[in-house]
This record gives sequence, C-alpha cells and structure tokens, in this order.
Amino acid sequence: MDLLLFVAALSVLVLVHEFGHFLAAIKVGVWVEEFGLGLPPRIKGKKIGRTVFSLNALPIGGFCKMYGEDAAEEVEKNRGESFVGKKPWQKMIIILGGVTMNLLLAVVIFTMVYAITGLPVETKKVKIVEVSDNSPAQTAGLKKDDQVVMVGDKRINKPEDLTEEVAKYKGGSVWLTIGSGEGERVVEVAVRANPPAGEGSMGVVISNTEIVKMRWYELYKGVGAGFKEAYFWGKQIAEGLAKTVGEVFSGRMPKDVSGPIGMYQATSAIKKNQGLLAVFHFFGLVSVNLAVVNILPFPALDGGRLLFAGYEMISRKRPNPKFESVINNLGMTLLLGLILLITIGDVLRILGNRG
Repeated sequence: MDLLLFVAALSVLVLVHEFGHFLAAIKVGVWVEEFGLGLPPRIKGKKIGRTVFSLNALPIGGFCKMYGEDAAEEVEKNRGESFVGKKPWQKMIIILGGVTMNLLLAVVIFTMVYAITGLPVETKKVKIVEVSDNSPAQTAGLKKDDQVVMVGDKRINKPEDLTEEVAKYKGGSVWLTIGSGEGERVVEVAVRANPPAGEGSMGVVISNTEIVKMRWYELYKGVGAGFKEAYFWGKQIAEGLAKTVGEVFSGRMPKDVSGPIGMYQATSAIKKNQGLLAVFHFFGLVSVNLAVVNILPFPALDGGRLLFAGYEMISRKRPNPKFESVINNLGMTLLLGLILLITIGDVLRILGNRG
C-alpha cells in the first residue's frame, strides 16, 4: 500500500511538470505530438486534434513530446510549429512551464493542508511544546502547553526573549513565571552550561505559534501562507543543494542526500507516524524540490536548456544542434549515474541500520 501511494504521488508530480510544458507549448504555438500518462510501451492512445493522448505501460510520471524538441532533429516542414523553430523567449516560456506548475502544485498542497489543519499564527505567548526526558525542565515540573510568562522580572513575548534571558544564567538556575490552566506559578529551573546534543540548556522546545482554523471565506489567507511556505522551502532546498555541490567539488561524499528508495522510506515513516495529511504535505516539499532541481543550469535539466536558449537570445545564433544534443545526452548519463550512486548509498544505509 505504501509503495502504491509513493509511486502514485511521485507520478502526479512528474505528470504535473510535463503538463506545464504541454500548456506552455500550446500557448506559444508548438505542436505537441504526444502527451503520455506513464512511460512507453504504449497501451492505448487517442488522437485529439493533432495530439495523441496515450496511456503507457510503466506507471511512472508521464511525458510531453513536442515536434522538433530534439536539437539534432531535422525539421523539414511546419518549422513554425516546432520547438526548435521558435524564438528564444518562447522556448524559455515552454521550458519554465514545468517548474512553474510544480511550484503552483506545492502552493495548492500547502493551502489545502492549512485549510484542514488551520493557519500557524504568531502570538505573544511563548509556550512549551516539548519537554526532554531527564532534563532540568522535567525535574522542575514543566509540562507541554505551559506558557513561560517571565524570566526573573523580564516579561517574555517571543522565543528569542526566553533564549537570551536564560543564557545569562548558564551553569546556575533561573526563576520562571509559568502560566497554565491552573493559573500562574513560579518555579526554579537549572540551566545547563553544556546540554546534550539536540537539547537546550533547560531541555524544552518552545514556540509562539498557534494553529488557528480558517473560515471558508478566509481561504485567501491559506493561499498566501502556501506561497510563503513554497518560497521558504525553495530557499532551504537551494541552499542545501549549493552545500551539496560544494561537498562534491571538495571531494567529500554528501550526507543527507536520498534517492527514490530514501524518499519511499520517508513516505512510509511519515504515513506511519503522522498520517496521510503529513504525507500530502511532504509531497508538497518534494514538488518544490523537483522545481528547484530542474532549474539548475545542468545539461538535460530545464535549467541547462534555458542556458542554450539564453545563448541564442544573446548571440542571435542557434547553438550547434549536434553539440547541444551531445551535451544533453552527456548530462543525462551523468544524472542517471548520480541517481544510481545515491540509490546504492540508500541501500547500504538500510543494510547498515539492519546490521
């Protein structure tokens, strides 16, 4: 069941990407020869207008086959309807269609999640959302949902206030005014100078964010939050990719990089521990990831094709078709090799964990 869910979700992301290319191609007048659900061999196809819409045997994503898409392909007639015959700016619109659709899909997913769970809203209440076992906070009797009202005589309005004030007492103890359903109380909490890895000096996780349910007419707030989250994750993923590329060029094996097997494991774990809604949200992140990766200026990716279109726009000359084809094929070979290495790494990690 988990495998079917994973394949179906990943296929939707890829199909949406290809549909973005399809819509953009139609818009600028490029003939789409075939739009396929799944990968060949073809099971069934129906021609609507001049495009064949096909159902294919391999249930993984889909494809958009445009006339004259291959740089080395000879276009003898109907050149005006070919990808290669279009102006550079029109090619760019088609190329960016897939990335745009993936980002919009992520926004839709995030918006739907917010519509169900509610919007995260910042408040002036700093609450404890988690207390670590055997921590000073647990010893002092602090519990989840307690509000930290004051540190000494300093009123706390945001998490940074608490962190800065408590840091002044490292190696000693601090008096906290705690609010709860039973009223306010004052407790003394030890402040560790060297807490365990992953824990704060008191052993609590705090937040000033509350989840507020949206009314049906407030959906626009969810859309705005969806765009903000897509931007946030896009920035995070871009920074992570830059770090990964830096590690590769410095001769180090990147950590925390997963391929299809690692993604399947993550999907299964999220479904088991957090439910289907969390899986839905996770694939919103994957959709942003697909957009960011595709826009990288690497041969065979959309970003690589953008470079060739940009060169054509600046130089007013078409790149050598054979050179472009060779570069794209080389890029695809390198990408497939990289995916293979990452997959091997996933398998070795799984076997290592089992051992």
